[in-house]
Amino acid sequence: MRWRVMPGISVKGRVKAMPDRRCKHVFAMLSDYLNAELPVKKCRELEHHLKGCEPCIAYLESLKNTVEACRRYQVRSKIPHPSKKVREALLLALR
Repeated sequence: MRWRVMPGISVKGRVKAMPDRRCKHVFAMLSDYLNAELPVKKCRELEHHLKGCEPCIAYLESLKNTVEACRRYQVRSKIPHPSKKVREALLLALR
């Protein structure tokens, strides 16, 4: 998937705390930003904020990684039936 993110955004080292009260608002918009669902004006505001806010950049990178991991995760289409031994042990435990 291609993310709609400004080029050159990356974080090095540890990030300690949110330096700006706007960060909470920015965090709320990041999913829409990644999905290219944010209005152009809001997108520009968010990108401007991201240029100078390492905690928000780190959160954006974390969100991207989480979304990519979820998309790669394959759910089994069919759950295997437990063996007779497992069913008997479960029934015994429930008594």
